[in-house]
Amino acid sequence: MNNPFEKRASEYFRDDESFLAIVSPEPVTTYLKRYAESGRLYDRLVLMRGAPGSGKTTIAQLFEYHRIAALLRHEGVQAYKPLMAALAECDAIVDNVPCLVGCRIAMESGYRDVWEFPYPEDLRTGLLASLIQARAVLGWLRNLEKSGICLSQVSVIPRGPDTAALRAIGGVSGRSVLKRARAVEYELYGIAAALIPPDVSELRSGTIKAYHPFDVIEALEVQLSPPVPAGNVLRLHPLVIMDDAQTLHPLQFSQLEAWLTRRELRVARWVLSWLDVVAPQEVLSARREDDADRPEQPGIDPDRVATRIYLQSGYTDRKKERRAFRKTAKDMANRYLQQMPLFANRGIQRFENLLLEGVEVPSKTVLARLTERNERERIALGVGHMRLRALEGAVDRYLASSRSNDLTPDLRLAMVRILMHRYVNRVPQASLFSENRDPEPARPVVANSGVAEGARVHLLHDHDRPFYYGMDTLCDAGTENAEQFLRLAAALVERASTQLTRAKSATLSAATQHKELRRRAKRMLDAWSFPSHESVRRLIDGIAKRCVLESLTKNAWLNAGAPSLPTRARQERRERLE
Repeated sequence: MNNPFEKRASEYFRDDESFLAIVSPEPVTTYLKRYAESGRLYDRLVLMRGAPGSGKTTIAQLFEYHRIAALLRHEGVQAYKPLMAALAECDAIVDNVPCLVGCRIAMESGYRDVWEFPYPEDLRTGLLASLIQARAVLGWLRNLEKSGICLSQVSVIPRGPDTAALRAIGGVSGRSVLKRARAVEYELYGIAAALIPPDVSELRSGTIKAYHPFDVIEALEVQLSPPVPAGNVLRLHPLVIMDDAQTLHPLQFSQLEAWLTRRELRVARWVLSWLDVVAPQEVLSARREDDADRPEQPGIDPDRVATRIYLQSGYTDRKKERRAFRKTAKDMANRYLQQMPLFANRGIQRFENLLLEGVEVPSKTVLARLTERNERERIALGVGHMRLRALEGAVDRYLASSRSNDLTPDLRLAMVRILMHRYVNRVPQASLFSENRDPEPARPVVANSGVAEGARVHLLHDHDRPFYYGMDTLCDAGTENAEQFLRLAAALVERASTQLTRAKSATLSAATQHKELRRRAKRMLDAWSFPSHESVRRLIDGIAKRCVLESLTKNAWLNAGAPSLPTRARQERRERLE
């Protein structure tokens, strides 16, 4: 059975309708809407950066004109309305009419070769700029043709009456502009493919140097037949999206960015890249997103010439990012699941319906073992029965007020055990002749969500209690990366489909989810093949072992994790060491 969760890269969806059916509008709304509202999305250079699989290419393909045209052709389909609303919020569609003619240029195909030419640096940059401009023009016109628009209906609206520059790009006719762009691309391809690059004098005498369509084109005009409600003329703002720009040489990328930041350009230009091109101090810094556009050079304010959009940035509130990605991931999973007839024919359209959120009650043998361990440690610690009942009461009050769906008896016993050890650590040292057998702790010992999470970690390692289950846990495991989320979700979909083919329920228990997610995660780590991956693996193995060691301390001083309450955790650790 075809599993669309395994078909992660959006480039594999060649059909417009198939592509639009699986695209979630949430990333567009989350990352682009506010910049469109402030007018910073199309009037200057946009630098969109994120890890592989964070959704950059999907966003780029969505803004191509033929995708938008396909979406508008199906405007009556209810499934497409959220996507249309998201594009309307980003001013790509106004009154059900497209306002942009976008094209995507994959920078990983041949553009780095231009930098290897034996020419001066400024000439190589000029050749790269000419090649990008020629292919952008070809991309705009091909997008219009793919949408059923004849080039005889297309004309260029120039910025001004500069007839020389206008004539250099082929005039205003769509056909002549296409012909000129093809000639420039062919000439540049001949240079790149030549065994021996031509002499510099030959290039300077050629016609490439006079080709600057980005300086000339204001918009593209389409004469519609039949006319749309807005009229018979469609004015489209050109948008060029340069994807995977991290493949360029670092100096080449820097000069490309400097060229594209010119405010005289009327063409909207987006540069999409990995975080590799970002300086380490910028990636590792903890500054707010509002400070992301601070001046990088004296006398230059990047906020005036560029807009920086970070996917998986970490510059905003971590909880806010997590909630936003959960919404995106759930929408993606539902859309992918609806493409699978095995589930659709059975009325299963929501991915979370496949995942049970509760944990099974452990066996009597496990509960007896935990109870015996608690009693043994109580005696060793010298905790009296009255204090034990007080700690159990604190745990019972928390469990009664908690909304978690895994409040099983083993969790209660594990929480009581943690509180006993915390109580002993917080009791001041008493005299040998003290009569107080139940002293009060220096700080109150309370049962809260941190204690419960510590108990879950203890039970995971001691009794293999399921820990990784539920929709929210799956979304968080994706770490704000769409591809990683889909790869993990694919394992659960495969298991659910197997159960269906065996005439069983498609719902997966917590234990099954835990097992499949850990197995898929191990496969993903074993498949690492990037440079220095062995060193990275040794580093994270060391970090993981240290984290497990600290998490399994009997008083669970890390609570739900070190970042949760750092000040309090450090204080507890100091007290424990003392």
